[in-house]
Amino acid sequence: MKKELSLKTTLDSHRSDVVASSRDALELAKVGKREVLKRRFGLASTVGLACTLMLTWEAVIMNIGLGLTDGGPSGLVYGYIVIWLGFTSTYTAMGELASMFPSAGGQYHWANILAPESSKRFLSHVTGWIAAPTAAIYLSGSVLQSAVAMNDPDYEPKGWHVTFIMWGILLFCAILNTWLGMILPAVEILILIVHVMGFFAFLIPLLVIGPRADPKSVFNLAFDYGGWTDITLATLIGMKGTVAAFLGTDGAVHMAEEVANSTLVVPQSMLFAMIINGVLGFAILIGFLFTAGDLSTIVESDAAYPFMQILASSTKSKGAAIVLSSMLAVLQAFAGLAALSSGSRMLWSFSREQAIPGWRWIVKVNRRTAVPFNSTCMVVIAGGLVSLINIGSSVVLNIVLSLVLEAFFSSYIISLSLLLYRRLNGDISTPDQNAESRFVWGPFRIKGWLGVVNNVFAIGFSVVMFFFGCWPPVVDPAPAEMNYSIAIFGGVTILAVLYYLGWARKYYQGPVTEVQVAS
Repeated sequence: MKKELSLKTTLDSHRSDVVASSRDALELAKVGKREVLKRRFGLASTVGLACTLMLTWEAVIMNIGLGLTDGGPSGLVYGYIVIWLGFTSTYTAMGELASMFPSAGGQYHWANILAPESSKRFLSHVTGWIAAPTAAIYLSGSVLQSAVAMNDPDYEPKGWHVTFIMWGILLFCAILNTWLGMILPAVEILILIVHVMGFFAFLIPLLVIGPRADPKSVFNLAFDYGGWTDITLATLIGMKGTVAAFLGTDGAVHMAEEVANSTLVVPQSMLFAMIINGVLGFAILIGFLFTAGDLSTIVESDAAYPFMQILASSTKSKGAAIVLSSMLAVLQAFAGLAALSSGSRMLWSFSREQAIPGWRWIVKVNRRTAVPFNSTCMVVIAGGLVSLINIGSSVVLNIVLSLVLEAFFSSYIISLSLLLYRRLNGDISTPDQNAESRFVWGPFRIKGWLGVVNNVFAIGFSVVMFFFGCWPPVVDPAPAEMNYSIAIFGGVTILAVLYYLGWARKYYQGPVTEVQVAS
């Protein structure tokens, strides 16, 4: 028999006593929110979502040109290990926050709860405005275009072709997230299976057919085609592609209100995804580098995606390269599906705080599917607008990846710094202490000094990755090669600050308390 929990709604338009019949409802009520969305996701589907948001082994291959240019094969290998450890630390600390405060708001909600009274509204509002366009959809469209160009030498690729492909993928993802939203958990499990099986389908032909490289040419060979004159600096700049292969797993946090037993399942799913994707990504990187042939020749070519040349030379078949490349593009499209799911939930959550223009319309939930329909449409429109960058820049991949890095890491730095602040002050109690504290550890956490060390390391890693995410790929870049991401990111941040100072400072009070635990 389920234990019923008495809750008291606090919104003027919904003054009534309600009863919650699950632990998830109680945990959500503790952060002031009432259940609206259906909890369709379990551990398997949430792990599938977290893995799909990264698609690490696919992204490592597709972005390999960035690391080969700055750092070379040895930089890719050792940089991968550092990045894997750094993200494991970061997502572990974020898992602690997700276990304490299981809200779809994620970082902006945590910022409001943990920040000092004097700055909580400002930090919460600015963090909520920090959103990242998905690079997965761009990669999918761009690789499909490159596959067509490889098949038809007479085809002349244009930037607007990719933009139209991206719009088609966005429409597909929108349909699966809205009218077919009830089958989304099953779709994520299916994608997880395809993701793992595709790894073997990709790696085995390379190992069987491809050439063999000398270990020294993989573990000891470094490149500096960006002209930085310092191989360490070049490697740090070239890490951007590998970093992008691990970003996004925290998107599971924004699905928390649709996950059963979310205080445990959400942090566990992020760590399971890090293990699965980390192992697959490292295996494919090593296998790829050992069968790629002359890497310097590939870097010096004009190919948009060097991995396609590597596939053609390794398999000795242009057709096989086209098929494998298309498979990667399709999987990246599904990564866009997961990113749209996560992003729309965060926008929906931020709207219910009355924090952005048009929040009354954005916050509406479809009654039939229990899915935030309008917020999904807004994220699709925003993604479509971001795709226009592709028309005017020849290095759009670098810009889009940089935007993603800056947006994600800035939100990590704010929320993890506030967690460390409360941790060091001893403000967070354990459930068995029965202390009247606003901050109580959830069932997932790292105890004692190990938790502090992990927290500090995660912040340091995020700061370093944010800094180098702003750099262009070469020294003295031409105007068309500039990394304009920091200007775009800075513009959005300035807009958020001005909006807060001009309007939200008077009306935005932080996350709205919709419900309180009465007994």
